[in-house]
Order: sequence, then C-alpha cells, then structure tokens
Amino acid sequence: MSLNIKNERTHALVRRLAHLTGQSQTAAVEDAVARRLAEVESLAPTGHVDTRWVDVQHLLVEYRADLTPQDRARIADADADLYDERGLPR
Repeated sequence: MSLNIKNERTHALVRRLAHLTGQSQTAAVEDAVARRLAEVESLAPTGHVDTRWVDVQHLLVEYRADLTPQDRARIADADADLYDERGLPR
C-alpha cells in the first residue's frame, strides 16, 4: 500500500513530529491519525459528526502550528490581562 502526500507543509510537520518523538515518519503519521480519529469519534459518540465543529478544530490546529513562541507569549499575556486565575473575566 502507498500513500503519496504532495504537500510540503505536511511533509515538514511529519518530519518534525518524527524527530521530536523519535518515531519513524510512518509511525508518527499512524500515531497522529489514530489519535485524531479517536478524538473525532469521541466528539460524536452517536456516529454523527458535526462537520462544522471538525472544520473549526482543524483550523485551530493549523493556527496553533503557525504560532511562534513570541506569539504564544503575547497571547498568554493578553489572557492574563483579560481573565483571572479561574478563567473568569476580570
């Protein structure tokens, strides 16, 4: 069997995941897909998935992947200004 992915960003993400986890690229993809499938299935225990929710989650994953450490720090600072330690608005 063969899976041919022609997307450089996806290749880079797989290489990075494999490097960080010490897995082969194939194992990293298998693990990531299995985890994502479990996540999606847990969102829809009835077997019906709200595709809009899945789309939103996918967009959030892409957004977070592009954040630099500086971006993450700025977001954390903004959250600290807006919300207290319990997550309630100040």
